[in-house]
Formats: sequence, structure tokens, C-alpha cells
Amino acid sequence: MKKNIIITILFLTGITALGYAQINTNIISDPNLQVKENSVMYYLPRVVLNVEVDVETEYVIPGPYNKFAETYLTIKQAPGERVVTSEISNIKITELTEPDPDACFIVNDKKNAYNISLNNLGVISGYRDFSPTTDVKYDYVQKNNFQYIKNDILFTDYSVKRNFTGRTDTTYKVIEVDSVFHKIPVYNEVITSKDFEQKAEEAANFIIKIRKRRFKLQSAQFETEYPPSDVDKLIKELDELEKQYLELFIGKRIKVKNTFSFNYTPQKKDKNETIVMFHLSNELGILDNPSPDSEPVKLIIENSGTTNEIENFYRRQKSINDKEKGLCYRIPGHADASVEYENMTYATKHVIIPQYGYINYLPAKMFQNKNLKIIFDEKYGSLKTISNE
Repeated sequence: MKKNIIITILFLTGITALGYAQINTNIISDPNLQVKENSVMYYLPRVVLNVEVDVETEYVIPGPYNKFAETYLTIKQAPGERVVTSEISNIKITELTEPDPDACFIVNDKKNAYNISLNNLGVISGYRDFSPTTDVKYDYVQKNNFQYIKNDILFTDYSVKRNFTGRTDTTYKVIEVDSVFHKIPVYNEVITSKDFEQKAEEAANFIIKIRKRRFKLQSAQFETEYPPSDVDKLIKELDELEKQYLELFIGKRIKVKNTFSFNYTPQKKDKNETIVMFHLSNELGILDNPSPDSEPVKLIIENSGTTNEIENFYRRQKSINDKEKGLCYRIPGHADASVEYENMTYATKHVIIPQYGYINYLPAKMFQNKNLKIIFDEKYGSLKTISNE
């Protein structure tokens, strides 16, 4: 109580004997508004929700020798069909600030004081406060350029041997020697391509050789008295070479990450909102329109209703008799923003939504105080400090 009395005395001390306020504020959408000289325009801010969704698409591509994986390498259930799966890997929800076109105000200053400070977006930041404002940079561009694997992955022939094999065909011809017929063999060398199983066997044998070579390096079985200086590098190269040959049997697994960026400005003050951002398909990834195998990825905004009682309070008050009003400010609202897919919630964030809140006016007579200083929150439009300096 004592503190409140002191604050009241300070304001009364700074108030002049004039009977009229120095400033008058009106919303620009007022059809009866008449623009006068010495007018200043300012905005209150609103929040735009930026949602970034990372989607990982994994491609499983069978190797050409998958049928022989168990026969030559005892690898069971090697993939035999191409499989594509897409899933959400990460979500980021960010609050961006921009001027609210529905909360633009005109201020008439009778004393030509021009004591209102604005940031680079035209959003009010202070009254008789000239500290540096926030330089707001807001990028509206949504760069959704997605990359997918559309064509089949080709496997390079890693065979270390010739692709052809020789085969000797034996035929016989009959010749006559001294009236005696003799049957003699004729040998023909035929060159043919190796079949898949022959190639698979050679590749499997080479994998075993790689493993033997690596084991010797790991167990210090060197061919020279002193170990090579780059043993670790050699082992790493052998690991990579073995991986390439194993892919011929177990196939390739390739992951592609795409990021979907989405901006949304909450509009409805009293109701919850559900917005379909995109559709997600296992095979096709991120889609603008639904497909038979896709499901929608939704942004759900639930208004917390934190300012409902404040609004009810002001509705119960009598109409303001003063024709002139001081600066307006916001009492921001709150909401829970979440991303849902297939009835599962992947991310939730509690956010402050100024446009869900309540716009109020400071008393016009308050601005008769020559020492009044007000600092506004440039992101939410709310009051940060009111002082009598």
C-alpha cells in the first residue's frame, strides 16, 4: 500500500495543471478518423509461427547378388525388394515478429513533442525512451526445394577378376589313314561371360580375403619387421572396400533429408486452429496434395484463453467518457502449438500470441506528466516499464 501511495504522488507531482491530454490515439481502421497535423503512425506487433519439419526418406535398394548372400556369406534375409520409408526426424517451432495491420494507430501530439520511438518495422518501442531499438529482420521466403532418389541406384561391378571365362569344347573328326578311319579329338577354346552366381562367388571370396588382410593388420602380423606407419588408415580403407562389396549382397541404404518450412499467422482469437501443412507419403515424401498412401501433417494451435477474464472485466466497466486516449498496448495471449502426424504429437511448444490477447489504452491524462517514460516490448506489444523519470 505504501509503495502504491508513493507512485501516485510521483505521477501527481509530474502532472501539469492543464485540463486536456497532450496526445490522442485512434485506431486507423476507424471510419470517422480525421488525420490532423502532427500525427504519428505506429503498429503493435503480431507473431507469425514458423515451423520447420525435417523429413528423412530412407531407400533400401537390393544388391544384384542378394539371392546368394546366404549361400556364400551366410547372410540371411538380405533385402530382395526396393523399400522406401519416410518419417519425421525433427521439428522446430519459432516465433517471428511483424507489424499487425489490424493494430495500426494514429497519434496526435498537441505539444509537437514527438516522443514516440519506433523500430525499423514501425512497431512502437517506447515513449520518451530513446535507447537503441531492435533491428528486426524477417524473411518471408519459404525455400522448399526437395531432393529425392527417383532412378534405380546402379551397382558398380567390383569384380577384381575378368568378366569372361574360357571353356574348352571337345569335338571329334574322322580321318582316313592307310584306308583306316581314325577318330581324333578337336579342342575349341570358347570365351563366355560369367553368370551371376560365378560373379557372386568371386565377390564373396574377395570379401573373405579382405577380412583376412584386415585381421593380419589388427593382430600385428606384418610382412616386415617394423609395422607400417599408416596401419589405421589401411584398416579404414579395407573397411570401406568390404562395405562396397557387401552392398552387392545386402544392398544399399541411402537416407535423404528434406526440410519443410511453413509460416502461419494465427487469426482466430477465441477458437483453436488446425492447419494442414503438408502430406507425408512413404514413397513420395513431402506432398502438397494428398495421395492414396499419404497422411496429413497438422499444425494445431490451442488458445489458452489467458486474457478472457481481462476482457470480461473491461466489458463490465462503464463506457469511457474521455474522448481522448493515450497510447495503446497489448496484453498478449498464450497458446500451445503442436505438430501432429498419424494421431501422434511430435512436438509441442508454449507460445505467446499477441493477437490472441487484448488491446488496452493507457489513460490520456497520464501523458500530462512531463517525466513519464514508457518502454514497450517490441515483440509482443506489451508494457515493460512505466516510470516517472
